[in-house]
Amino acid sequence: METWYGHFPITSFVLRALLKKRAAADAAGLSKAEGILLTACQFWAAVATRELALYLAPEPVPRLLLAFGAYSEIGAVRVASALRVVLADRPEMLSSTWLRQQAFDLEARLLDTEDAVDHLIAQFAAEHLDVW
Repeated sequence: METWYGHFPITSFVLRALLKKRAAADAAGLSKAEGILLTACQFWAAVATRELALYLAPEPVPRLLLAFGAYSEIGAVRVASALRVVLADRPEMLSSTWLRQQAFDLEARLLDTEDAVDHLIAQFAAEHLDVW
């Protein structure tokens, strides 16, 4: 995934910091808040770079469920709602065509969302992490 510097640098900063922590050999794991932020940042970066299909491809349903939980937790209700609709309307047998179309539609919808995702990520990070 290419580097993305969204509206707020905090999204990119939090994503890099959490990926670095997760990769560290001595890391005891991520806290619940860190996991939520990591999921929200990774998903949002994939949307912003229009690489959502690639991000979801290994396991679309689990990744959509994690994203739904993360966005619900940070207060991005419109994003969470869009994810809930995709999850509810998914076919029993997922195809690569379905995934590409859903990713394309989600990218368009989410990039036009009224949720201030970068602001919500920054606010959640400020409240739950010692990043300042």
